[in-house]
Amino acid sequence: LLSSTLDSYLGRSISLICPNGYDKASENHCAHFVSHALQLGFGYTCTHGRPQAGAANVRVQELFPQCQTRREIAECPTTGEGLVFVSNKANFHPGQIDNVPKKHVGIMLNGRIWHYSNAKQKVVVQNVGEFLFHYPRQSNALWFGSLPKQCRPTAFGTCS
Repeated sequence: LLSSTLDSYLGRSISLICPNGYDKASENHCAHFVSHALQLGFGYTCTHGRPQAGAANVRVQELFPQCQTRREIAECPTTGEGLVFVSNKANFHPGQIDNVPKKHVGIMLNGRIWHYSNAKQKVVVQNVGEFLFHYPRQSNALWFGSLPKQCRPTAFGTCS
């Protein structure tokens, strides 16, 4: 995983990222962006649930268990790569995250997190400390997940 690969998505809207037209502004696209960038096409996808070429997962709660290792983050890491999930502390369990509206995911690389900002309608990058406050009016927890085995990181415009 390279920062240049993730940087290729910065500032791009989901309508540019998803070749399948799954781009309603009212939808949460954080897992959708992560899945296109890492080419993760399992579970419910942007092709109306059907797995097929170019399909990407759209559900945070389906990404979380795909990470072979998962653990709560107690300190802001500055090295490593994986997925970082943020939600209320009570929503995390050893092998799952509850399906609640306030959950979010991004791709972490060396202390920075690339994620889809639904409020800004584009991909942004933040440090881990900033990401922790994604939901300002709840008691957030961060969980780290190793990259799913089947991920194949790809730069913007090269999804297959």
